Amino acid sequence: MNKPNILFVITDQQRRNSLGVYGCRYTSTPNLDALGRDGTVYDHAYCNTPICTPSRACIMTGKTITGHGVYNLFDILPEDEKMLPSYLHDAGYQTGLVGKLHVSGIMYERDHRSPLDGFDLYELCHEPSIMLDAPYNGYAKWLRDKYPEEYEELLAKGRKLKNRPVHSHFSTWVSERSAQFIRERDKSRPFFLSVGYFDPHSPYNHHPIESEKLLHEEFKEEIVHVDGEEEQSPEGMKVARNIQCKNPLERFTPAEAEQIRRGYFSGISFIDMQFGKIIKALHDEGIYDDTMIVFTSDHGDMVCDHNLIGKGAFLYDDCTNVPLIIKYLHGERRGRSQRMVQLNDLFATMLFEAGIKDVSKESIPLQSGTERSCAVTEYRGSGQLDLGVFPHPIMETMVRNDRYKLIIYHDTLEMQLFDMVNDPDETKNLSCDPNLQGVIIYLMQLYMQEAVKRDYAINSARGGRSATPDFSSLAKANAEKEKKNSNLDQH
Repeated sequence: MNKPNILFVITDQQRRNSLGVYGCRYTSTPNLDALGRDGTVYDHAYCNTPICTPSRACIMTGKTITGHGVYNLFDILPEDEKMLPSYLHDAGYQTGLVGKLHVSGIMYERDHRSPLDGFDLYELCHEPSIMLDAPYNGYAKWLRDKYPEEYEELLAKGRKLKNRPVHSHFSTWVSERSAQFIRERDKSRPFFLSVGYFDPHSPYNHHPIESEKLLHEEFKEEIVHVDGEEEQSPEGMKVARNIQCKNPLERFTPAEAEQIRRGYFSGISFIDMQFGKIIKALHDEGIYDDTMIVFTSDHGDMVCDHNLIGKGAFLYDDCTNVPLIIKYLHGERRGRSQRMVQLNDLFATMLFEAGIKDVSKESIPLQSGTERSCAVTEYRGSGQLDLGVFPHPIMETMVRNDRYKLIIYHDTLEMQLFDMVNDPDETKNLSCDPNLQGVIIYLMQLYMQEAVKRDYAINSARGGRSATPDFSSLAKANAEKEKKNSNLDQH
């Protein structure tokens, strides 16, 4: 059997409830909705951690943050970490990267490649407005070659240049360059292509202004806000609020907050339009059915809900629950899935489709019958301020099963408990309800079970293992077995 092509598409900072296939009627996402009809739509896909670098490192290594050691935004993936494309390259795949990778801090990735990244084609761009002189910046080269005047303007203005035009937009480059890779690929072998969009990442004003016309204003959703929520929040959440976002609904007028959200959802709609170019290339080449397509995002964004903005120390679903659509081969596994998924499971899932198994101890292929009892998202103080990184770590953990979500603030020993079935907007903290203390204990037990299994898988052999003692019955039995086998070989 021929190995399938694998197309991995990842956006940046996109929450789950932003696509039509997830019930959002505000955005216009016909291409991704069609992909959902051709594949499996996962309702409970959770990032391992709600910040770019460690989350993406989880996907590309199949490990949790404990496993690969990338906890913070500016950490560097260890050089001995072998990434997903490297395994596929070893198996005969032609591999390519177009757009964002971000498995290490941006200053490191500007000048260095991970030694075991495994990419044949490496056209990296972390963000469309900065570090245009970086040696691996594929977007800057494309822009410089095709639109030199716009390149010079962007070089001069950087992030101050808003509402980029359609023809030279980052999402346009990512899509057109990816489609070109597909059409010009080595047809004698399968391909793996990682497609990394930057949007709908902040500052929420990078989208082409025309893309706002794609929105369905009549279905615009109200901002989720509960009176008194800030004052009633756990102290741990108050620390996170004060350090990171300073209450966006106080910083912005209602009109400004609405424009932030309009820019966010416009960026998603524009990605969908451009993503259609990649799908068209697959159809034109006659390989759509032979290509596994994985679409997801590294984490979500609060976008003013709960009076919060951005990502990081906020473990609400808007920040942790991401879209995940997987089109398997030839229409297999169509439908909707309620299983709990961690983003590092995508590592084993894509390798499994290529016939490569049992590489990671922490990643579960979604084609297998093994399911997680819960999803865990961990935050360990990995965010950023305008003046630098957080001054001290904030330690939080989210545990989610089929009904409840528990958030634990390790610094202050506080908790939040939400009934995700009856309160999907997470407006009522039930952690003090005496009738639900058993639920809290159960969720903490699930987390401990997960943590203990992970610790053993990662660390049980770190110190090495000596031979079995000669005096043990096992050693004697093994010696007798070897002696017997040796006698048989001689005869």
